[in-house]
Amino acid sequence: MQNIQPISLLNGIFLPVAETGFRDYLSVCEELIEREPEILEMVNSDLNQHAKQEKKSRLKDQEWNNRHTKTFPWVVNQDEIVAEELELKTGRPRMSAYLVFMFTMVRGYVGSIKSQQAKVFISESITLRLLIEGKGVKMPGFSTILELVNIVSSETMQAIFGAQIRMVLREELDDFKELTIDSTSVKGNTSWPTDSKVLTRLVGRAYKRIQTINIFTIETRKSTEVEWKLKEMTGLCKSIDLNVGKKNAKTKRNKAYKRLLKHAKRANKLLRKELQRIEKAAAEVDIKPTQKVRLIRVIELITEDLNNLEKVMDYCP
Repeated sequence: MQNIQPISLLNGIFLPVAETGFRDYLSVCEELIEREPEILEMVNSDLNQHAKQEKKSRLKDQEWNNRHTKTFPWVVNQDEIVAEELELKTGRPRMSAYLVFMFTMVRGYVGSIKSQQAKVFISESITLRLLIEGKGVKMPGFSTILELVNIVSSETMQAIFGAQIRMVLREELDDFKELTIDSTSVKGNTSWPTDSKVLTRLVGRAYKRIQTINIFTIETRKSTEVEWKLKEMTGLCKSIDLNVGKKNAKTKRNKAYKRLLKHAKRANKLLRKELQRIEKAAAEVDIKPTQKVRLIRVIELITEDLNNLEKVMDYCP
């Protein structure tokens, strides 16, 4: 039997652009940057700034390597590296500002480019594929798309939003003189059983993040007590859920919450103590600058989790 030719090898002539709302949306996006090309200049500026920061990180890592290897006595130490003063040279080709802008607009259309549903949409979209191939490039990888779209600064996003508003006014699609607000009525504070689950998940996430610190050459210690507390808290969460509608449910729930809060407070105390030890070790550890940045970020996330844990404990019943 003759093999079927892969779709990726078919010429675009066999894949006509579909007449869809998404095609019309991309056409409007192209019209937007044709009218206001300074948007692409701002996107390109964001890309250059990111590239300089990446180059600065590489040079700092190189300096660290040089300090930890023997060098000739006449080698002079370099001055402090400033990202803004670095000059970008020819390297690997990167995604153009035009495509970064278009993928930013695709994110707005789909809602996210990180979800599995968005990945399928982007992969299966003939319109998007022909748009990209029309620029003489192949579809970038999802990690590349996600990284570069996230580089677009808030100032650039605000400029894009302003351009969209001007386009709406110019096309007389709206005059923005009236505003309709529709909202669902919700409680001001999260109540049970959601807060019990939040408590348990915050403890679990903070403990899991602490265990990842060892990749930065800082020794981490497993806590059998915290693991036992987590197991108990998970069981109490299930108990709180299952007692709904049963006899003496409120009394049983209050007892379960008292035990849950007791476990959470003890876990918080243990995790805070371990975090203090990690912070002290992080101040003294000698690792590459890029690794140090990631280490500090992980510590910030752990601290944020524990701060949120204390907030939830304060408003729990």
